[in-house]
Amino acid sequence: MVRAAGASIRVVKESPSLRELTTQTLRDAILKMHFKPGQRLVERQLCEETGVSRTCVREALQHLESEGLVERVANRGLFVASVSAEEARQIYEVRAALESEFARLFVERATDRDLEALQAALTRLEKAIDRKPVIAYVEALDGFYEVILRGANNEVARATLRTLGARISYLRALTTQASPPGREQETASLMRGIYEAAAKRDGTSIAARCRAFVERSAKFAVQVLKDQEAKAPAA
Repeated sequence: MVRAAGASIRVVKESPSLRELTTQTLRDAILKMHFKPGQRLVERQLCEETGVSRTCVREALQHLESEGLVERVANRGLFVASVSAEEARQIYEVRAALESEFARLFVERATDRDLEALQAALTRLEKAIDRKPVIAYVEALDGFYEVILRGANNEVARATLRTLGARISYLRALTTQASPPGREQETASLMRGIYEAAAKRDGTSIAARCRAFVERSAKFAVQVLKDQEAKAPAA
């Protein structure tokens, strides 16, 4: 039987599946440091904590493993992934290169609605400062950059950066918890500078501001991780 041209096979999805909800719950637990880096994740215990089936937990862990938040150790099981200072340095180098270019493209291609969305994201970020838990602040930062990525209108490059998304969020959560008083307010001020450059359609300025912001973040994150590594007991 030949299917009629234009016939739809689209799956109608009304709400997130239980697996997706479990994945998000466990992802948030890692970003909130409920599960610490290097902590072993036992399926039975996770089932008890989340109240869902082992199959659902297993599928969620597999997805988090693909994101780099969970790692499998041979003959030992699954553990919350740790990001080394060297790995963080490399992630921030990728971010500095891609995000500055994304920002320049945003200025060239963004619609007025995109600019309005960026302003709204900035407002959410400013409201999230000092909010507990830190996940609200991390999500607000993620949301600000997501508007820029979407407005840049390059899906291939956006997908490339998305592969680092979970680890970028993890590093944001880690550094936010280690931040001295006032650092988040300084971050919000820098984000406002990025928005103002976008509103002026100044591609050179926004690219430079984004790169400077990432380099500032990298310096702090790498130092935090080096300090943690220095304090870690020898294996």
